[in-house]
Order: sequence, then structure tokens, then C-alpha cells
Amino acid sequence: MAGVSVNIKPEIIKWILHVIQFEDVTDATIEILNKWQAGEKIPTFNQIEDMSRKTNIPFGYFFLDKPPIEKYSIVDYRTINSVNITEPSRELMEIVDLMTDIQEWMVEYVIENGQEELEYVGSIENTTNIQVAVNDIRKRLEIDIDWYANTKNIGEAFRFLKKKIENVNVLVMISGIVGNNTHRKLNIDEFRAFTLVNKYVPLIFINSCDSETGKIFSIVHELVHVWIGENSFYNVPMDVNNISHRTEQFCNSVAAELLIPTEKFLEKWEENNKEEIDKIDTIAKSFRCSKYVVVRKALDNKKINQSTYEQIVTKLRKEFIEWKKKHKENKSIGGDYYRNLASKIDKRFIMALARSASEGKVQYTEVYRLTNTNRKTFEKLLDEMGGVN
Repeated sequence: MAGVSVNIKPEIIKWILHVIQFEDVTDATIEILNKWQAGEKIPTFNQIEDMSRKTNIPFGYFFLDKPPIEKYSIVDYRTINSVNITEPSRELMEIVDLMTDIQEWMVEYVIENGQEELEYVGSIENTTNIQVAVNDIRKRLEIDIDWYANTKNIGEAFRFLKKKIENVNVLVMISGIVGNNTHRKLNIDEFRAFTLVNKYVPLIFINSCDSETGKIFSIVHELVHVWIGENSFYNVPMDVNNISHRTEQFCNSVAAELLIPTEKFLEKWEENNKEEIDKIDTIAKSFRCSKYVVVRKALDNKKINQSTYEQIVTKLRKEFIEWKKKHKENKSIGGDYYRNLASKIDKRFIMALARSASEGKVQYTEVYRLTNTNRKTFEKLLDEMGGVN
């Protein structure tokens, strides 16, 4: 059968060409698809299997009569570089599918083990007073107004918040690639983070291809969505000034206040005698957050005018573009593999899987699928996390 030629519906090939237009697919691959669509060549089963791997389009899709309808309600799609996108990338869809599976498994697990609904999920609205929302989140996370002062740098600050968020039973998952395939990186121009809200197991996913300051803002922004009780797909650039969506405005405001309390910001601003751009850089380091957040805080508190704000943001935008270029070229993650892996997968989820597997309640094949591991990797991952407790 492998050498048998197969006729693929032209509308299927047209759909595939449309879906992969923003994917990392070679010109040679697109040329082959165009020849298939024009009827110049008829593919064999082996060639279709090869094309499936190259395009990340499921093998079975090639044999459909009509293009599949893939609905991802979480993706409130906007634009990428001013180009209107109607479909998410294959990478994003696979990540959303996997996170959905993880969440569904975990919901079943916690209910079986007697966990009740988390009362804070959906406990506020996007019209709630900003300070009221901030105070409630601080209290729940058990963090002080100046929590950042006890961290040494932005990386440590992120890990501190991540741990606090996990402590209130939010699953936090982090990755910059699909599975273990380093050639399938997640595009930060497409999305920075997303949240799947659930009363038992809310899940926040962070795109680790983002900058350190981007990730810390994303995790707090997404946490506010959990408090609102509304799914989130976060792909708004940090330098966007005017956001029309009320909920996004609210989440940004709460996140900014959690990261940079206004009263602390004003103190720092007044005690610093540097030029504005240097002052913003210093304050950002003090609060372990993005310079974008600081400059916006300065504008909102009338410490700079709109013109100065736009000038600084233009400079920061250029810096971020340069950072992305360097980041894209640097393919080496470095460090200990298992330590890196342990930092990206929620420990509570791993321990729940391990217990269920040891009790025979879940097959190890499912454990490995949900964690993108094998027996050896999973066992070493458990050891890195301190073993089942």
C-alpha cells in the first residue's frame, strides 16, 4: 500500500497550504503541495506520511472530503505583525490540546481525592475596584506588598510567584517547544501565555520563549483571569498603549499594581535623581519587572507626559526586537536537563500522576504521553522533584 498513489481532494490541499502559510515549512515542501493540488503529481501513502511530518498536519486529514473544522474557543485571535490570522499555528493547537488533557486528568484526580471547588475562581469582576482585587490576591497568595524586595533578580522573582501561585492549587506549566522537539518552538508573536479556567484546577501556561520580564507580567496577568473566572489567550505586545477590551485593561491594571504598588513606585521615583530613561531602568530592576510596566506607571501617575512615554516605548520596542533576534539565534538552553524540566512542569501534577500510576489507576503510557517523557526520563524527573511524597 505504501507505493499506491492516492488522490487528495484539491480543497484539502488548499486548506493545508492556508494553514501552514505562517509555519516554518520549506519552499520545497510548498512546491510539492502545489503540484499535488494542480494534479501534476499524485502522492503515494509514503509521501503523504512524509508530508504529514513536515507540515505537522495529522495524517488522517489528508484523506478527508472536506477541510476539518478545528475550534479553539480559547484563541481570541487578533493579529501578528498587522496580518490577520484566522487559524492558530499547529504548535499552539497541540499545546492547547495537551494542556486541556492535563487539566481534565487533574480535575478528575482532585475530585476523586476530595478537593472542593476553589472559592477564589471567578470571585471578582472586571469592574471590581483595582485595589480590592490586588489586596485579595495578595492575601490569598500570602505575599507582602513589597514581596519583590526579598528576591535577588527577575528569575528568582518569577520562581517565587510561580511557587505561590501553585500553592493555591493553580497548575502552572511552562514550555517554549512542542513536546521535546526543539525545532518546533512556540512563537511569542503568536502568544505569550494562556489560561484554562476551571473551578477545581485552573491552569496557566507560560511561553518560555518570552523574556524574563515578559513571563513575570504574563503569569500575574493570567492569574487575574483566574480570579475573574474567564479563559485567557494573551498575545498583546507589552508596548500596546490602548487596549479596548475591558477585561484585558482590568487584568493589566491589577497585574501592574501587584508588581509595582503605586505608593512604593512614587517613593522610588522621588528618591531617584537620574534622567527619566535611567530612572525607569533602575526602578524596573528594583521591582523585578518590565520597563514597559514602569513607564506606563509613570504616565498614569503624571510623572512623564504622553510624548516622553511614546519616545521611551519606541526605544524599548527596538531593544525587544534586538533581544528576539539574539534569542532566536541562541538555540542552546544550557544547564541541567532534568532541573530545567522540573522547573517547567507543575510538581503537584507530577506527584499526582506518580501516585495514580503506582496504584494502577493510570497506565504508564498515559503518564509518559501527558509529560512528554519515557520511563527513564520520568523516573529521573521524579528524583529531581524529591520523589513521591
